[in-house]
Amino acid sequence: MQINPLSDVLGAEIIGTDVGNLDDAAFDEVHDAFLKHHVLVFRAQDLPPEKQINFAQRFGELDIHIQKDNKYSGHEAIQILSNKKVNGKFVGSPSAGEAWHSDLSYTDIPTLCTMLYAVEIPEVGGDTEWSNMYLAYEGLSEKMKRKIDGLHARHTFNRFRNPRVEVPDVYKGKGKERYVDIAPPDAIHPVVRTHPETGRKALYISERFTIGIEELEEEEGQALLDELIAHQKQRDFIYRHKWDLRDLTIWDNRCLIHLACGGVPEGQIRHMHRTIVRGDKPY
Repeated sequence: MQINPLSDVLGAEIIGTDVGNLDDAAFDEVHDAFLKHHVLVFRAQDLPPEKQINFAQRFGELDIHIQKDNKYSGHEAIQILSNKKVNGKFVGSPSAGEAWHSDLSYTDIPTLCTMLYAVEIPEVGGDTEWSNMYLAYEGLSEKMKRKIDGLHARHTFNRFRNPRVEVPDVYKGKGKERYVDIAPPDAIHPVVRTHPETGRKALYISERFTIGIEELEEEEGQALLDELIAHQKQRDFIYRHKWDLRDLTIWDNRCLIHLACGGVPEGQIRHMHRTIVRGDKPY
């Protein structure tokens, strides 16, 4: 197993290993690298759905995304992210991840980690970016750290309640069905969470899901969110990944936010399989 860092701020690629054939010692090495680098990219994986599910389960209990219309047939733990159409209909979600977020932060028990497998990739576009929320928190002034200590943020899946995002064109006309009817109750989480395995503090908000600060009046809370969201998207915290076919990425949602960068030309396909592992309540 060869582990090569991908940037100074986060990410490492793992070469020469098959994720479906890791003994306990090798998996422990992978897990240590996961906590150290936050994003792992396993190159050249042969990963049918059952094999992806089995590997994901080694990190914990799998979760099922609320958008069940994009699930892989026969495997509800796998969600399809794709701009491919069959008979004029998208086979998966074509716009998932198009605003910065941490997966399922809008639920009471958010995602520990996400795995994304590249089944088809475009020649142009389709990159993914991750931003390191350990570094974002550590880069705040001491005054700001004191200000946000003990504050809690409100997270929602419902796009109609978040002025920082819009309903994607593909879902306009059925936005209520997609974003209101299936939205769970709001989740309230600390603005700064403590990672349960490393003990480090990380900023835990995002432009996609965070809509308010519980302890502050609306105007003050929104101004604070604007400042923190701008801060967490600084390029110094970010690694951008250009996908190779059959890459498997796994990332830690407890200390990262991520973004699907888009830019795929008409006629080119980006087709991914996603699994998510259930985490624990942020504190």
